[in-house]
Amino acid sequence: MESNTFADIAKQFALKSLPDSEVELSGDVPYEAVEPYRTQALAHIAEHLNLPGFRPGKVPADMALKNVGEIAVLEEAVELFVKDFYLELIEAHKVDAIGRPNVAITKLAPGNPVGLIVRASVYPAVEVPKDWKKLTEEVALEAAEPATQEEVDKTLEDLRRSRAPKAEEGQEPVLPELNDEFAKSVGAFESLVALREQITKGITEEKARQARDKRRGKLIEALLEKSDLAVPAIFVESELQKILAQMGEDIERMGMTMDDYLKRVGKSQDDMKDEFRDQARKRAKLQLLLNKIAEDEKVEADPTAIEAEMKHALEHFPEAKPDLVKVHIETVLRNEQVLKLLEGTK
Repeated sequence: MESNTFADIAKQFALKSLPDSEVELSGDVPYEAVEPYRTQALAHIAEHLNLPGFRPGKVPADMALKNVGEIAVLEEAVELFVKDFYLELIEAHKVDAIGRPNVAITKLAPGNPVGLIVRASVYPAVEVPKDWKKLTEEVALEAAEPATQEEVDKTLEDLRRSRAPKAEEGQEPVLPELNDEFAKSVGAFESLVALREQITKGITEEKARQARDKRRGKLIEALLEKSDLAVPAIFVESELQKILAQMGEDIERMGMTMDDYLKRVGKSQDDMKDEFRDQARKRAKLQLLLNKIAEDEKVEADPTAIEAEMKHALEHFPEAKPDLVKVHIETVLRNEQVLKLLEGTK
């Protein structure tokens, strides 16, 4: 007599690799393995069925069966079966699955084997380009120009305008005189010369920061181009949701809702997803590569820095879940350390 244990059934399923780091497991499940779930399935259907003359949750099982039919009950039974069977299935085939599977019933009839196709995303085998450490030699840091006199003058002019008394409509504001007294009113500056020096230093440092950011962007693009890593769709979708959530927050700060914005630009939610999908895929791919480099190079976030950042975050967002906050902070800090390795600055 053929065994119907989960392990035996799982071994009969065929495994096929799919694009985008997915796998497909297909096979038949003996009816005898699904049948024990039928009673539970029918009870679940009856509990959530609304029928005239019966209170919610009080529909008799025989009435529920007559109303929905045997196939609907079997579909529910298969769903319950898969919840118990899925872990055994992926373990039998050594599948490192992530997220929820997509289950399709290919054949279903009372007393007959049930045909199933189970698709799941799998954590990809991440291989970092062997020459990733040489990228720092291939992508040079562009020299940042120092602040120009014109830039300093413009900043001073903006400061004067920001501190000018409000003028009546149609009239130009009277700007404060540019002297030592003005410098002292701006901050802890003894003179206008000291203010100019600080502005010059600030602009020069900002240009240097922009140059470093530009190089980091080029290094990231080079790393991504050298990797043919297949990114699971579930990771892309996760990054896509983050991008759209941040966009929604930015739109709300502008005093609009996402629906208002979409109407204004003539786009749908799906249009926005399509527009940012490539960006989301790059972000997900980069995170996988950074994780792998961190693992290979034994990079860990500094515990003291994690604690300090967590304290700061929870003060501003007291309702946030500490465990999730910690994971996020650890990831951000670890990413920064890995990116410094990529830049050759650590």
